[in-house]
Amino acid sequence: MARNAGLFVATLAFVYAFALSWQPAGVATLPGFPPGLLDRFRLPLVVLLAVGFIVADLAEYLYHRLCHRWRWLWLIHAVHHSDPDLDVTTSLRFHPFETALETLLRMAVFLLLGIPLWIEVVRAVILNPVNLMQHANVAYPRWVERRLQWLVVTPALHRLHHSPVEAETNSNFGPGLSVWDRVFGTFRRPDQDRPQRYGLLRLDDDSWQTVRGMLQTPFKARHIRTL
Repeated sequence: MARNAGLFVATLAFVYAFALSWQPAGVATLPGFPPGLLDRFRLPLVVLLAVGFIVADLAEYLYHRLCHRWRWLWLIHAVHHSDPDLDVTTSLRFHPFETALETLLRMAVFLLLGIPLWIEVVRAVILNPVNLMQHANVAYPRWVERRLQWLVVTPALHRLHHSPVEAETNSNFGPGLSVWDRVFGTFRRPDQDRPQRYGLLRLDDDSWQTVRGMLQTPFKARHIRTL
């Protein structure tokens, strides 16, 4: 949808302005930061890559769960969930505040561990297409879904996460790997025969779906007890 693309442009502008105050993300540490926890082990680059991917995926899983639990985070994250027409552009539909918070989280995790920040750039190059795939309005054959679900969050798993039913919304939080949902008990297998609805019923009105409405959602929706 054009509105989702418009929000994405606004988010890019906000994050670009936010990033100007930071050093380029090409070093393991920033001035004033102590060495990371892994620096003493002198790990090979391939190990740092693997650790960076796994730890960042776990951190995003935990942060995603907090977004559904803490009210002030949910008001921001609700912008993403309020899309009633799930498609590939939904992957662009994030409030600027959420994007900034996630960026800070990733940087904090990498700096704490001493993992080069450019590894996050590599991870983004790989996971961005996965994120587009998760939100795409496509259906894989069931045998493909069953096999992929053991490792990654597939479109069917993530579509269930966008359901307006609270028990389904609070499942399948993984950004890339489905293992965290299995380990922490939030994995839920979708019923592919059931027609799926998307969005948040209390934010379904068109006024919430404009770029202005999405930007104002964290402030205006705070008066709604349950989204």
